[in-house]
Amino acid sequence: MATTRTATTRWHGQYRGGLGDVVFDSSGLGAFPVVAAVQQEGPPSVTTPMELLAAAYSSCVCITAAYELGKLGYLTQELETSTEVTLDHREGITGIHVTVHGDVLDMSQAEFAAIVAAAEVSCPVGRALSSVKVVLDAELCSVGGSAR
Repeated sequence: MATTRTATTRWHGQYRGGLGDVVFDSSGLGAFPVVAAVQQEGPPSVTTPMELLAAAYSSCVCITAAYELGKLGYLTQELETSTEVTLDHREGITGIHVTVHGDVLDMSQAEFAAIVAAAEVSCPVGRALSSVKVVLDAELCSVGGSAR
Protein backbone atom coordinates (compact mmCIF):
# COMPACT_ATOMS: atom_id res chain seq x y z
CA MET A 1 0.00 0.00 0.00
CA ALA A 2 1.48 3.33 -1.04
CA THR A 3 1.14 6.53 0.94
CA THR A 4 1.46 9.95 -0.63
CA ARG A 5 1.90 13.20 1.30
CA THR A 6 2.13 16.60 -0.35
CA ALA A 7 3.61 20.01 0.33
CA THR A 8 3.67 23.12 -1.82
CA THR A 9 6.22 25.93 -1.82
CA ARG A 10 5.73 29.39 -3.30
CA TRP A 11 8.79 31.68 -3.63
CA HIS A 12 8.50 35.48 -3.66
CA GLY A 13 11.23 37.65 -5.16
CA GLN A 14 14.78 37.00 -6.27
CA TYR A 15 16.93 34.20 -4.87
CA ARG A 16 18.92 36.61 -2.70
CA GLY A 17 16.58 38.41 -0.38
CA GLY A 18 13.58 36.39 -1.42
CA LEU A 19 11.26 34.54 0.90
CA GLY A 20 8.96 31.60 0.45
CA ASP A 21 6.20 29.74 2.16
CA VAL A 22 6.00 25.97 2.42
CA VAL A 23 2.51 24.62 2.99
CA PHE A 24 1.95 21.16 4.44
CA ASP A 25 -0.99 20.31 2.21
CA SER A 26 -1.68 16.78 3.43
CA SER A 27 -1.85 17.58 7.12
CA GLY A 28 -3.37 21.02 6.81
CA LEU A 29 -0.83 22.42 9.29
CA GLY A 30 -0.64 25.63 7.32
CA ALA A 31 2.12 27.71 5.80
CA PHE A 32 5.61 28.19 7.22
CA PRO A 33 8.06 30.84 5.98
CA VAL A 34 11.15 29.42 4.29
CA VAL A 35 14.43 30.95 3.07
CA ALA A 36 17.16 29.58 0.82
CA ALA A 37 19.02 26.49 2.03
CA VAL A 38 22.43 28.17 1.79
CA GLN A 39 21.41 31.23 3.77
CA GLN A 40 23.42 31.21 6.98
CA GLU A 41 20.79 32.95 9.05
CA GLY A 42 17.29 33.94 8.26
CA PRO A 43 14.80 36.08 10.07
CA PRO A 44 13.36 34.61 13.30
CA SER A 45 10.66 31.98 12.86
CA VAL A 46 11.81 31.06 9.35
CA THR A 47 12.88 27.57 8.30
CA THR A 48 15.11 26.25 5.50
CA PRO A 49 15.02 23.13 3.32
CA MET A 50 17.89 21.70 5.41
CA GLU A 51 15.92 22.14 8.64
CA LEU A 52 12.89 20.53 7.02
CA LEU A 53 15.09 17.61 5.91
CA ALA A 54 16.51 17.32 9.43
CA ALA A 55 12.95 17.23 10.81
CA ALA A 56 11.94 14.53 8.33
CA TYR A 57 14.98 12.38 9.13
CA SER A 58 14.69 12.90 12.89
CA SER A 59 11.02 11.95 13.03
CA CYS A 60 11.47 9.00 10.68
CA VAL A 61 14.34 7.47 12.69
CA CYS A 62 12.57 8.07 16.00
CA ILE A 63 9.28 6.54 14.90
CA THR A 64 10.96 3.58 13.19
CA ALA A 65 13.07 2.90 16.30
CA ALA A 66 9.92 2.99 18.46
CA TYR A 67 8.27 0.50 16.09
CA GLU A 68 11.27 -1.85 16.14
CA LEU A 69 11.60 -1.70 19.93
CA GLY A 70 7.90 -2.46 20.37
CA LYS A 71 8.02 -5.29 17.85
CA LEU A 72 10.80 -6.88 19.93
CA GLY A 73 8.77 -6.49 23.13
CA TYR A 74 10.74 -3.67 24.77
CA LEU A 75 8.89 -1.10 26.86
CA THR A 76 9.95 2.33 25.65
CA GLN A 77 9.46 5.21 28.05
CA GLU A 78 10.79 7.90 25.72
CA LEU A 79 12.91 8.40 22.61
CA GLU A 80 14.42 11.72 21.62
CA THR A 81 16.07 12.07 18.23
CA SER A 82 17.88 15.14 16.90
CA THR A 83 19.38 15.48 13.45
CA GLU A 84 21.91 17.89 11.98
CA VAL A 85 22.13 18.24 8.20
CA THR A 86 25.32 19.78 6.81
CA LEU A 87 25.18 21.56 3.48
CA ASP A 88 28.30 22.55 1.55
CA HIS A 89 27.40 25.32 -0.89
CA ARG A 90 29.36 23.63 -3.68
CA GLU A 91 28.96 19.92 -2.94
CA GLY A 92 25.41 19.76 -1.61
CA ILE A 93 24.48 17.73 1.46
CA THR A 94 27.75 16.38 2.82
CA GLY A 95 26.68 14.81 6.06
CA ILE A 96 23.95 14.00 8.51
CA HIS A 97 24.44 13.47 12.24
CA VAL A 98 21.66 11.66 14.07
CA THR A 99 21.60 11.43 17.86
CA VAL A 100 19.08 9.21 19.62
CA HIS A 101 18.57 9.16 23.38
CA GLY A 102 16.28 6.49 24.73
CA ASP A 103 14.73 5.45 27.98
CA VAL A 104 13.93 1.78 27.42
CA LEU A 105 13.37 -0.73 30.21
CA ASP A 106 15.52 -3.86 30.56
CA MET A 107 17.79 -3.21 27.60
CA SER A 108 21.56 -3.01 27.21
CA GLN A 109 23.35 -0.14 25.50
CA ALA A 110 24.60 -2.53 22.80
CA GLU A 111 21.09 -3.79 22.03
CA PHE A 112 19.76 -0.25 21.91
CA ALA A 113 22.53 0.93 19.58
CA ALA A 114 21.95 -2.03 17.22
CA ILE A 115 18.20 -1.48 17.04
CA VAL A 116 18.59 2.27 16.46
CA ALA A 117 21.20 1.63 13.73
CA ALA A 118 18.81 -0.77 11.98
CA ALA A 119 15.97 1.76 12.28
CA GLU A 120 18.13 4.52 10.80
CA VAL A 121 18.92 2.57 7.64
CA SER A 122 15.44 1.08 7.26
CA CYS A 123 13.33 4.21 7.72
CA PRO A 124 12.06 5.58 4.37
CA VAL A 125 13.91 8.90 4.70
CA GLY A 126 17.14 7.07 5.58
CA ARG A 127 16.77 4.83 2.54
CA ALA A 128 16.16 7.86 0.30
CA LEU A 129 19.34 9.51 1.62
CA SER A 130 21.53 6.41 1.53
CA SER A 131 24.18 8.14 -0.59
CA VAL A 132 24.87 10.69 2.17
CA LYS A 133 27.38 9.96 4.94
CA VAL A 134 25.50 9.53 8.22
CA VAL A 135 27.00 9.56 11.71
CA LEU A 136 24.74 7.90 14.26
CA ASP A 137 24.99 8.16 18.05
CA ALA A 138 22.61 6.11 20.20
CA GLU A 139 22.61 6.48 23.96
CA LEU A 140 20.43 4.61 26.40
CA CYS A 141 19.55 6.95 29.27
CA SER A 142 16.72 7.93 31.54
CA VAL A 143 14.16 10.61 30.71
CA GLY A 144 15.79 14.00 30.76
CA GLY A 145 19.06 12.84 29.22
CA SER A 146 20.99 11.68 32.30
CA ALA A 147 22.88 8.41 32.01
CA ARG A 148 21.31 5.25 33.41
